[in-house]
Amino acid sequence: MTIPIPAEDPRHVPNRAVIDPAAITQNTRALGTLLEEQTALMAVVKADGYGHGMLTAARAAIEGGATWLGVAHPASALALARAGLDAQILCWLYEPHTAKIVLPEVLSAGVDVAVGSMDMLALVSAAAREADRRARVHLKIDTGMGRNGVLPWQVREIGAAMREDDFIQVTAAWTHLTSADEVDDPATDQQVEIFDSCVRALEDEVGPIPLQHLANSAATLTRPDLHRDIVRPGIALYGYPPVPADIALRPAMTLTSSLALVKEVPEGQSIGYGRIHRTSRATRLGLVPIGYADGLHRAASDRIEVLVRTESGDRRVPQVGRISMDQIVVDLGPDSTARPGDKVVLFGDAGGEPDAPSAPTAEHWARAAGTIPYEVLTSVSGRVTRRVLS
Repeated sequence: MTIPIPAEDPRHVPNRAVIDPAAITQNTRALGTLLEEQTALMAVVKADGYGHGMLTAARAAIEGGATWLGVAHPASALALARAGLDAQILCWLYEPHTAKIVLPEVLSAGVDVAVGSMDMLALVSAAAREADRRARVHLKIDTGMGRNGVLPWQVREIGAAMREDDFIQVTAAWTHLTSADEVDDPATDQQVEIFDSCVRALEDEVGPIPLQHLANSAATLTRPDLHRDIVRPGIALYGYPPVPADIALRPAMTLTSSLALVKEVPEGQSIGYGRIHRTSRATRLGLVPIGYADGLHRAASDRIEVLVRTESGDRRVPQVGRISMDQIVVDLGPDSTARPGDKVVLFGDAGGEPDAPSAPTAEHWARAAGTIPYEVLTSVSGRVTRRVLS
């Protein structure tokens, strides 16, 4: 028997991930300015909208001009479909057990599905027959990622199988670029060459392919020649371009907490597990009740700053010592006026005065932890309450 564990009452926990849908809308509009009129924008809202809330992100992106929504799992697609959003939905990742349970209802709801193997085609075909509805299929072609997708020499075989199946409608061909965020890497052009060759082979089997899509956030920003019929931005929607961008993008998540304790310590005070940090002078330390169980990356320990808001103003201060499961320590400085209860911004938009210090970003945390902003955003755990701005 499964026993549900009640969530912590958000009134009793100070940690918040504040989500600004207006930022997602603004970012979507900005990305749309890069597209030709015939190119649609698919907002990728998988992983619960990169931690921002799937439905929140989807609605905001649609307001900004997105006409497609992309998610990994069929259950996510079904939740989007049930929400009655004005957008076409694509999902692309499922295994046999999930497919048998969910895909018939997904197809009945009009959701498009990706196929990346003969086995996946069989699952979709069976679900379409059960739903008594023709499946709109996007054939995923593996042009070098080595994950989901048919290999180039399998395209004709699967194309012939789809042509002969009355419950399959080939709607699109697509692939995933491995290195579009490295603008000088020749791998992208090599993948495009393979993709185009495969599309020609597929069209020999099934006729004209209505839609093609290749461009992720990086290619949307840097490769207009790859926009084709649909672009699929993900991380850029949430304010973090994976490559330098000429358009303004605004982070949509702000992670906050508050000081639980402030204390004076002498020079040489060790801090945290492993004693990796000792104070270089007498100072005031602040304890913040948020840690790696909330999504902070332990690898960023002693390498990141946070913003503390006090009555005398905002100040960027270093996090010191190891990041613990439930708490971090910050060095407030010997002259700090900070008190328990003062707000702490871990990353995002501090919303202070124009000349006040800015808060760190998810990019700062990513660099400190040796990872990427995608992981920082999606790591913010379920025990951190999301507050959506109106």
